[in-house]
Amino acid sequence: MRKRKGFTLIEIVLVLAIAGLMILMVFIALPAMQRAQRNTERKNALSIIIAGMTQWTRHNAVGSVSDNYTKAWTPAGFCTFYVKYVGPDVVDPSSGEPYRIALWGTTKVINCITKEVTDRGMYDPDVHGRSPNSHWANMEVGDIQYDDVAACKDEDFDDDLGKSSGVKLFAFRIRLEGGGATCMDSGGGSVGTITPIGIFSKIADYEL
Repeated sequence: MRKRKGFTLIEIVLVLAIAGLMILMVFIALPAMQRAQRNTERKNALSIIIAGMTQWTRHNAVGSVSDNYTKAWTPAGFCTFYVKYVGPDVVDPSSGEPYRIALWGTTKVINCITKEVTDRGMYDPDVHGRSPNSHWANMEVGDIQYDDVAACKDEDFDDDLGKSSGVKLFAFRIRLEGGGATCMDSGGGSVGTITPIGIFSKIADYEL
């Protein structure tokens, strides 16, 4: 009988090398896939928030919710809207906590569900310049910024664009993992005739 020839040392090393390379590729790709999935959830959260604000404007016959930090808990304030129309179940996939919102006129982000306020130190005119978009400078992953009269233009809010269509637009943007962000605005709806999210709203992804 002929003896069966076994694997040579080179063949064994080659197989192990290929297996190791495949495992390495999985370990490299998996975090990126998980990060992309979390960022998708964050984008979906913006859709949910805008859909909630759409309902708010219908029920209250106003163009948008005030973005003034000092009015956050007034009847027309952002947190009053957020608690009723968004609620505690919309959470950041990394922290499992409700999203933190940055409103104009403050360096703070606010968790409307827990009422926790965190100072980001976001706006220093001497450091960041005079642009209102400088509030974005120190925001962290999962922080959401809101402007009650704006549209998305590249990486910034554009207040003039938010007014130019003859309809008062509002916009949100959220910091994503990996250095990017997503901006979404109400994109052309008007009180009483607002089209459901996904038709008029638009998303602009960009890298910072």
